[in-house]
Amino acid sequence: MNHLFEQIDLKPFTWNYRKVSEKNFEGFYHWHQGCELLFVYCGQGRVIVNQQTYEIKKGMLFFFQPFQLHKVHVEVSPQTPYERSIIHFDPLTLGKNTSQIFPGLNSLLNQLQNGVNEPQAFDLEDSYHYIYEACEKFNKSLQTSNWEEDSQLFLMQLLSCIRSKIHAIDLDSSSHSNYRTLYYSERIMQWIEEHYMEPFDLGQLSDDLHLSKSYVSRVFKRETGSSLTEYLTIRRMKQACQLLQMTNKPVELIGESVGIGSVSYFIQLFKKMIGTTPHQYRLFHQVNYK
Repeated sequence: MNHLFEQIDLKPFTWNYRKVSEKNFEGFYHWHQGCELLFVYCGQGRVIVNQQTYEIKKGMLFFFQPFQLHKVHVEVSPQTPYERSIIHFDPLTLGKNTSQIFPGLNSLLNQLQNGVNEPQAFDLEDSYHYIYEACEKFNKSLQTSNWEEDSQLFLMQLLSCIRSKIHAIDLDSSSHSNYRTLYYSERIMQWIEEHYMEPFDLGQLSDDLHLSKSYVSRVFKRETGSSLTEYLTIRRMKQACQLLQMTNKPVELIGESVGIGSVSYFIQLFKKMIGTTPHQYRLFHQVNYK
């Protein structure tokens, strides 16, 4: 399997459930391309983000924006372990199709993801048991065919708990004056999300973003560590994997639906990235729908 692809989850999120540490670690400043939600079951220490320090304790929920540097420092022993669940997610895909059902919560997600000086630590100890059960049910749902819907619902549940703590937050999505400036790579990924199912046109991408072709490729590589072609291919293969698992569409139609018109090239590329043919992948992974 392609080494780069091994680092990309086939689902629009990664989930670490009830991870426990019993040895001290100083932590280090790091960032993620997507958003991160960190829920603390127990532990003590501090989180440093946006030039502020927050206490780590039972019931804390932290929200980190894409590309936002943050540091988690914990003081751990066998008597005082650090236990948490973490979800890293791509808001472009995990939050898709929820704007009509949960418009207020989607506005909140947009504000938390893109706002300037937004609150990022929430003391939800009074909602601890609710979130505990939500994490438990979500973890079990990942073994079922409903994981995609359940992941969107889980995100909305966490956002609902956050909203209960920040009633005064301005959720007017028509005003963007307090939104941070998106990184170029975020703008490029947003464009790809809207166009990956079409034949790729670098000229159209650069025109739409008012950047030169060479600069688009260069800045994406600098900010993400991967090339534009690698990212586009990974996005297409992620979608192809989901369609192979969740539908009975013919392989050639799946290739077309992710922007690859040649079925032979699609099969060749899929095998290179995934390590098996689309047909073999489907036989192994597909969920049978009635």
